[in-house]
Amino acid sequence: MLNHTGTEELSAPGLLLRRFTLEDAPAMFANWASDERVTRYLSWSAHASVEETKEILAQWIPEYEKSNYYHWLIVLEGIPVGSMSLFDVSDWHRHAEVGYCIGAAYWNRGITTKALALVMDFAFGTVGFERLIAKHDVENPASGRVMQKVGMAQEGILRRHCRRKSDGIYSDLVCYGILKEEWAARRKTPALG
Repeated sequence: MLNHTGTEELSAPGLLLRRFTLEDAPAMFANWASDERVTRYLSWSAHASVEETKEILAQWIPEYEKSNYYHWLIVLEGIPVGSMSLFDVSDWHRHAEVGYCIGAAYWNRGITTKALALVMDFAFGTVGFERLIAKHDVENPASGRVMQKVGMAQEGILRRHCRRKSDGIYSDLVCYGILKEEWAARRKTPALG
């Protein structure tokens, strides 16, 4: 059985993962939600206004009442820069999918990798998941590199699996996964790549 705790605050030096609040809407809109570069391969379109961002947050925030809802704001040195979540949570199979996005100004700095490592430690160590998966558009290999850096292994390609909001093209998704014992073995090694 999973030990659902809901979205708990997670941290590392200079990095904080916490619950969203309505006050985060301006930063979310400015730093990533309005940027078509960020949303190009995602299932949602760039926000047209900060009001749209507020409406989305107003939908998300009540979900924190559920013990199996996991959705974090990624805060770098006090600045909200992106989000990460666990979704499609299965209590029976004890697995979930992880998804993330981060503002373009913060790409290629290792922030998403550190945030994902924190979420994996929480998911396996606290909640008790047996397996996590993540997927990325085949045209977005940078997202796959994040998955590789935390020890996830490529498991296959889901052909024409989703239709992009940005251009309507059906795209292939690369699927990665990691098992609890693989995560535990990596934690015993000094360098995480």
